Amino acid sequence: MKLTMKLSVAFAFFFFLAAITTAFAQCTFEILVKTDGRWYAGTNARVSLQVRAASGPTLTITNLESWGQMAASHDYFEKGNLDRFRGTGDCMPSEPCNMVLTSDGSGNMPGWYVSYVMVTQLGQGSLPSMTHRWAVDQWLAIDEPPHMLTAERKGCGIGAVAP
Repeated sequence: MKLTMKLSVAFAFFFFLAAITTAFAQCTFEILVKTDGRWYAGTNARVSLQVRAASGPTLTITNLESWGQMAASHDYFEKGNLDRFRGTGDCMPSEPCNMVLTSDGSGNMPGWYVSYVMVTQLGQGSLPSMTHRWAVDQWLAIDEPPHMLTAERKGCGIGAVAP
């Protein structure tokens, strides 16, 4: 009886420790943002991004350009650009599937036409790499329809899409 109790406590402690380790594990995220090629599609505004899975932590990047992976002189979010970003955040337990992209509307010609956003959480430990791509196809501008600086896309349960 004592051995069974000790084993039960040991297993419970092991699973508790595993849950805590996963909850605080850091993953690397790679993000692609495609700006459309139409006239005046680019922006110099500050862009933020929030991504989350169906459950678990939300990845919040208040200044996406700070995660930039392009050359030092690169001008992000300009007409026709495919911009790359990389950084770390809390691991998501499943595919990233909900996304909120926001422009602060600042800078010269702040309107921005976004084609798509793709986020990959690189594998970490027992978590596999997971990717989701959201079609945005929308102006983030107050002077162009839909007259909003935020695009929210939900995609949990739809599945990952790779280019």
